[in-house]
Amino acid sequence: MTSQLRPLAHMRYKREASAIPKHAIELAARHLPSRAQSVDDRSYAYQSVGNLQFVSLKPDQECGRSVADSQTSNGHRSFASLNAAVQAAVPRSQGPAPTTNGSNGVSGTHKSDDFLRLSPPQQDLLLLYGTRQKYSLEHSQDIPELRGDDEILVQVLAIGLNPVDWKGADYGFSQPSYPWINGRDFAGIVVKAPRKHSRISQGDVVFGTCTDYRDVRKAAYPEYVVTSDSNVARLPQGVEVKEGAALGVAFVAAALSLTISLGVDFSGVPHASAGPDILRAARSLPKHEVAEDWIAVWVASTTTGQLVAQLAELAGLKVAAVADLAKGAQRLNDLGVDLLVDKLDEKRAVEILKGVTGGKLRFGFDAVGNDTATRLQEALQQNSLGTKSHLLGLTGLPKQVATGVVHHKVPIKVFHENAAVGEALVEWLEELLIAKGLKLPEVEVAEGGLAGINDALDRLRSGTVSGRRIVVSVASTDRSRSNSGTNTPSHSPAVSGAFAEAGADLSYHDKINADPDRVKLAYWVPNVSGGLVISKIPQRTNWDHKSNIRYAQTAERVGFEYALSQIRFMAGYGADNQHEPVSLSTILLAKTERLKLIIALLPGPWNPAVAAKQIASIDHYSDGRAAVNIVSGWFKLEFTSIGQWWLDHAELYRRSREFIQCLKGIWTEDKLTFKGDFYQFHDYSLKPKPLVLPGLPYPEIFQGGNSDDAKDNGGAVSDYYFMNGNTLEGFQKQIADVKARAVTHGREGQVKFALNGFVICRDTEEEAVRVLQEIQGKADAEAVEGFRRQVQNAGASTGNKRGMWANSKFEDLVQYNDG
Repeated sequence: MTSQLRPLAHMRYKREASAIPKHAIELAARHLPSRAQSVDDRSYAYQSVGNLQFVSLKPDQECGRSVADSQTSNGHRSFASLNAAVQAAVPRSQGPAPTTNGSNGVSGTHKSDDFLRLSPPQQDLLLLYGTRQKYSLEHSQDIPELRGDDEILVQVLAIGLNPVDWKGADYGFSQPSYPWINGRDFAGIVVKAPRKHSRISQGDVVFGTCTDYRDVRKAAYPEYVVTSDSNVARLPQGVEVKEGAALGVAFVAAALSLTISLGVDFSGVPHASAGPDILRAARSLPKHEVAEDWIAVWVASTTTGQLVAQLAELAGLKVAAVADLAKGAQRLNDLGVDLLVDKLDEKRAVEILKGVTGGKLRFGFDAVGNDTATRLQEALQQNSLGTKSHLLGLTGLPKQVATGVVHHKVPIKVFHENAAVGEALVEWLEELLIAKGLKLPEVEVAEGGLAGINDALDRLRSGTVSGRRIVVSVASTDRSRSNSGTNTPSHSPAVSGAFAEAGADLSYHDKINADPDRVKLAYWVPNVSGGLVISKIPQRTNWDHKSNIRYAQTAERVGFEYALSQIRFMAGYGADNQHEPVSLSTILLAKTERLKLIIALLPGPWNPAVAAKQIASIDHYSDGRAAVNIVSGWFKLEFTSIGQWWLDHAELYRRSREFIQCLKGIWTEDKLTFKGDFYQFHDYSLKPKPLVLPGLPYPEIFQGGNSDDAKDNGGAVSDYYFMNGNTLEGFQKQIADVKARAVTHGREGQVKFALNGFVICRDTEEEAVRVLQEIQGKADAEAVEGFRRQVQNAGASTGNKRGMWANSKFEDLVQYNDG
């Protein structure tokens, strides 16, 4: 069996004949890392033995050899015996020789032998560099040190994923600063035991949860986690490692909700299922007599909901489980709940709860949020006299407190702040598992180890995982990946499958983009020939797709977050060749990892249904990195040459507004009906919709222009309003104007602003000015004049003559966005 196990440094494990069930030791074996470093200051080897009913891997002082083997004449000795020889001269009264983390505890005559020294042990972990970012797999990080006498160091075998792991990352809560380490649930092997007397020993296989989120040593996303001995349970025989990793925070939340928050007492429960008197340990609220009372659990199919239902039944409560019965009825029936209520019609669900309980529903547990908690409150008994009803919201509570209803939150911090409470809970959990008093949650093992966590969290984020827990095997982490591996790129979004082919180090990108209030940088994609100026000055910018791939990868590496592709349907004005922006943007997204592409769309040639379908698919391929720029049009010949109507300026922008309204409707409504002057839809349904990300219910929509028509579109329908060529005071006035229009359209605070600029970068201002003069001096006069004749309609045709290019001089038009 030893040959099947991978060593932890020079630690070795062996199996005694009947100590541990075969499946348990094989599972532990699959999770042991291959890193050749020790996490202890001493040399150890382990053998597995049974610790009563628990799985434990104990020190093997002979390092897997018999005594006879260690004393053979060939002189071979184990590391342990080498240490024994070195320390033999130390008097017993002095205890063991002092050790350091870098020397492996070797001293005495071997002190000068550099080959007997190990470098400090290191680990892999996941770091979060900012809100709405993906976790980054980092290598060669320090292993945390123990500080308190009750602390232990656990080598993580498995990580249980929780919704808070993605919600905290997306919405920025429970992360005091960046970069930060997250993760709640884990299972692993104790490699450093507490200094105080404890039920936890070195080698024990344990599982637990990290509720002290302010201490990054105690997060579950590194390979080694520090925790308190009162916050872990030992893994009983017959319980698999993955099952332990799925239990932690769900059990703690369920138990604390019922005991401290709702006042349920488990100490009087008969036989092996009796629990501790948590209320006494916490010195909290009075106990509530619960015999024959009802508790409604909304949604009971969640892991926490399942555990609340089971514990409530142990206490003698009748359980009404509200859930999606099409998915969770069988599981909840297996748990033995007393009443199943379908949540599909929430109003009807409330009526059923009231009817079955006779209007005397006393306890409510909501696992979803404010809205469902408000519904559940409607079902609770409400009166101003007599017994109170109690409502606990796991993630939110109603805004108004109903008469006779007491609101509660989960006092999750008490688990780590009060050692007596923590110890009581985990010992009770051990007893419940040994007595088989709980039906454990269904577990799905995700692939990729630490590197696959981003993909697994995306599944939680999308809501496609129901009624089961996702657990990650740390040993399956693909360590051959660099920081920018395909599933977990360096500080970048996860792009799964063959779509991701990049691999650059994006650490600088995220260093400068960690501030949520930062200015975001974008660049123009040169998908048209001739560069970005109408000049005969020698240029190094190429328009071919291979060059554009190189530009995109360089841009995201140095910190650019967006790239804007251009739209031209025919040649002209220094741009004799053009690549179509949607297809080229798809290629660039495939070759990058976190760069967003703002894809130019031109109403007229594009129908909004076709555009919506294209962008929705690309959004899925790229994990939400698609955006659009709606270009109203300025090149008359571009329309008339392909049989499209050429509209006057105001009509162009009116069509663009309808185009944007249709895009939003197609992306967000189940069926769109739209009756406009330019577009009509009748019960049109698009699937799949684009990804729904935090703060982004659909791909971002950009739109620009300087005219009143353009600014009104910005205020009415756009997410970003693009501005071109102006003074600082002019931009400030423009922003104020669009903000005021947004208020008029009921969109106050919903419009953001983007500014086009042309950068000339040289060592001195004088050099930069000379380059500008050279660009303008070598302008292609014929092309600039042709461009001017085409665009003059854009500004001059407006009522107040203030549109785009209305007052542009020759020198301005050399850079065709008034740079």
